[in-house]
Amino acid sequence: MFGKKTWIIGAVFFLLLIGVSMLTANQTPTQYPPYLVDSPSPTGLKALYTYLEDNEYDVQQAEGLSDSTDHSLRMMVNPDLPSDQSVEDAYQSYIEAGNTVVLAKENPQDFFGVNTIMTDQSLSNEPVEIFHHEQPLTVSLQSDMAIEPEENDHVLLTTSDDQVIALERPIGEGSLIVLTEPNWLTNEGITAQDQTDAVFATIPFDQQPSIVFDEFSAADIGSVSPFDLYPGWAYVLLVQGIILAIFILWKQGKRFGPVYPVREETVRLSDERIQAIAIWQTKGKNYTAAIQNQLTYLKEAVRLRYGLPHHDSWEVRLNLLKKKQTSLSTQQVQQLSQHFTAVEDNLLIHKQEFLALSQTIDTIRKEVEET
Repeated sequence: MFGKKTWIIGAVFFLLLIGVSMLTANQTPTQYPPYLVDSPSPTGLKALYTYLEDNEYDVQQAEGLSDSTDHSLRMMVNPDLPSDQSVEDAYQSYIEAGNTVVLAKENPQDFFGVNTIMTDQSLSNEPVEIFHHEQPLTVSLQSDMAIEPEENDHVLLTTSDDQVIALERPIGEGSLIVLTEPNWLTNEGITAQDQTDAVFATIPFDQQPSIVFDEFSAADIGSVSPFDLYPGWAYVLLVQGIILAIFILWKQGKRFGPVYPVREETVRLSDERIQAIAIWQTKGKNYTAAIQNQLTYLKEAVRLRYGLPHHDSWEVRLNLLKKKQTSLSTQQVQQLSQHFTAVEDNLLIHKQEFLALSQTIDTIRKEVEET
């Protein structure tokens, strides 16, 4: 089926496709989950981390408390709620030992016993005014949640209607700082409006000897694309293997598509039977009888499809078909109803009339059976 030259051209094509795919595989931009320290994307934290590092702050990265440092400030930006209570208990003990944890999350409900309420704040990109110790700051709010303060809490930021969006809560010898606007810490948000001042007014970076960015749950594994699991060339080989398998099956005589039955199995039940009867009637010049038989068949088809009885007139029947189909006009309905009625009354017709009426009846019958 395929000549030697065809196989050579196909092999060269596959090799070229592999080469082009491998050269272009690494040109796609890297996808970063939000709130990662190493992420230069608008949702990353690289700008804040680099600023602290350049200003000689002792900043570190960690995943969980395995590398915990005593007397440190630990940043947790948009973490997931721990499914294991022992994990939250470990962070609770870490705070009680004299450390500070900053929890930046749009809805910090159920983290360390924090309770939140829904606010009436309409979220938009328009700047709004908040207050830090009665000092106004202009920021953009992305969260519609506010924190319910407790008696010993120190409120850090409030909205114009006295809703708390940042506070500090003493726990043991340490403290928990809660902020409902993690977007302020991102590369895109930290320099917008007065959000830099709001961040540094909320988080005491200079009061702890060490700052740890905790990425315990920042990377959302579930959002990784399945195409990132293997290198690009592996997928190229997979696609080419599928194409090659199709060509091999094709060469062996396989075919893809619908299976058509043998003509002898259907010829007696198809339109060829009607055509054969029409030819026989034509040769015998039984034109009137042939048209009467076709009209009887059409009546039965309309009855089965639409439930119209045989004794109804052709005008009623054709008007119904006109509503259901688009091939009949009002003028055709009137002409055909008169003509069909006359033929049923044994009107003699000649060959040309027979051929025209047969074609019209056949068209109407097909439309009835196919709708």
